[in-house]
Amino acid sequence: MLRKLEKYEIIEELGHGGMATVYRATDTVLEREVALKVMHPHLRAAEEARRRFHREARSVARLRHPRVLEIYDFSGEGSEEAYIAAELLTGPTLKQWREQQGEVPAEIAACATIEIAQALEAAHAAGIVHRDVKPENVLLHENRELKLTDFGIADMLDAQSMTATGQILGSPGHMAPEQIEGKDCDARTDLFSLGTVIYYLATGRLPFTGRNPHQVLKRIIDGEYADPLRVNPTIGGRLRAIIVKALERDVAERYQSAREVIVDLEAFVAEAGITDAQAMLERYLKDPEKVGAEIRAETIDRLIEHGARASDAGDVPGALDYYNRVLALDEGNERVLKLIERVGMDRRRRMLLMAGAGLMAFGALTTVSAWALWPSGAADDERPIVGTIDAPLSDAGSADSSSADSSSADSGGDAGAAAAATNVDGGRDAGARVVAPRRRDAGRARHVVSNAPRLVRFIPTPSNVLIGVDGRPPVPWGQLTTTELTPGRHRVRLIPRSEIATTYQETALVIVVEPGDGEQPVELALEPAPAVILVDSRVPGEVIVARGRRRGRTGTAIVVPMRMPRENLHIEVRAPGHQTYGEMFQLSAGAPTLEIPVTLVPVAPAP
Repeated sequence: MLRKLEKYEIIEELGHGGMATVYRATDTVLEREVALKVMHPHLRAAEEARRRFHREARSVARLRHPRVLEIYDFSGEGSEEAYIAAELLTGPTLKQWREQQGEVPAEIAACATIEIAQALEAAHAAGIVHRDVKPENVLLHENRELKLTDFGIADMLDAQSMTATGQILGSPGHMAPEQIEGKDCDARTDLFSLGTVIYYLATGRLPFTGRNPHQVLKRIIDGEYADPLRVNPTIGGRLRAIIVKALERDVAERYQSAREVIVDLEAFVAEAGITDAQAMLERYLKDPEKVGAEIRAETIDRLIEHGARASDAGDVPGALDYYNRVLALDEGNERVLKLIERVGMDRRRRMLLMAGAGLMAFGALTTVSAWALWPSGAADDERPIVGTIDAPLSDAGSADSSSADSSSADSGGDAGAAAAATNVDGGRDAGARVVAPRRRDAGRARHVVSNAPRLVRFIPTPSNVLIGVDGRPPVPWGQLTTTELTPGRHRVRLIPRSEIATTYQETALVIVVEPGDGEQPVELALEPAPAVILVDSRVPGEVIVARGRRRGRTGTAIVVPMRMPRENLHIEVRAPGHQTYGEMFQLSAGAPTLEIPVTLVPVAPAP
């Protein structure tokens, strides 16, 4: 025992921070051990610091949530010391735990984040913004659950901010841009920090790093971080999309509530058969090696099933997204490789290019089709993860440059834009499509006029976009309406301007420049952002969108790919023993989740 503080006998020091020291102590009245947080002597003399300290105690004490550290008691206004007595947690911090692990399944990273998001949801409902969400402030209790702690710099929504001018409260690697810039902070500030936590859990590294705090803060302001899918391809495109949305620099583009994050994460883990995040996390914590192997095997099987269903429904991007993740988890999975060969073989005899996304972590991509469009000499980062082609491309010259590809196929037919599954250049949910000029001389012999660079005119729809060609920095379309390109294939990025960024998503294309003289027009189209629906029904059932464009389950978020910014789509809900529900709904690209309440009527028993 070090000393006694009022009714608490201090046993040992557990840790200390910038505001206080935490001790293990015994409450001599209630005869229980507590964590006693005692403010540093040099701070308790400052009136503002004492007010902030007591504010933490009062605000968190009124929270009653299993994922939030419980406050038992705190010092009175006239007390010589300033302290808080809280429940004593047994385990390490989330940061310490993650550092001890090797690989952590993406589903476990999501399950852990769900628990933290639940704590934030309760705090935000009480008007509390944590402002310092990070792995160090999450404790693992009894090796079975997570608890969010340290609301020491929490900013009360119903009180005047107590941050001094020019003072930044928070941890540099986890701070939101508006926090750094001294702007107003709200619940979405915590959700940005939560994005850094799930990034860390899923990849084992922080998104924003640097040689010093200043460099870290600048990268946050600039939105500069490595694509989590490239850091760890096993997380898949769906978890990547959640992370990217959480880390949006613009608060309007970010998740707007912790509930939205929870819904998306629960939908992600549900695809692996996990319906109870807490129970799964508890199982994993008890035996990470065994349960981790079980999760991996179950996830692979279910991803293959989801991919097959998407393929049968004609959803090529969805199918390839599932298959990409399988190959990242199980390199060379023969079952998936066979399924991939069938994905694009529809009535138009599409030809398929597949570069295994799972191998990117090892610095190489595996070409999965005998009809590959990228020659072996092309750089890895210049190949799309997935691409499909509706018909053979026209003859192109053998231009040999670092920014163009010259491989071609020779046959008749129209060559058009084809769907793709996965991001290739770091943009939100961007895909890679091949865009080729329309052939008018199918079946005829063709004469190559010239292999010299050709003037290309871009015609984007909509026009308020940024265009980047062959890895060059994107610029507004008005500054890049035409450019000279060598014959062959070139990579183009379309990035929606802020005024349409909620409706459209970044799109990656591969254009084909024909050999010849004169100007070649190239039409480019941004892909609409997906819509999200959530069918709420007391009866569990299957949800079918647009006759099979997308399928899901009631009570889970369903991401619906959009072909236009607004579409009227038919929604069906089916459940055994109940009448099928069907109705048309207008879905809007990039809009907040559309919640659809549905009452399923039982089928009357036969007389």
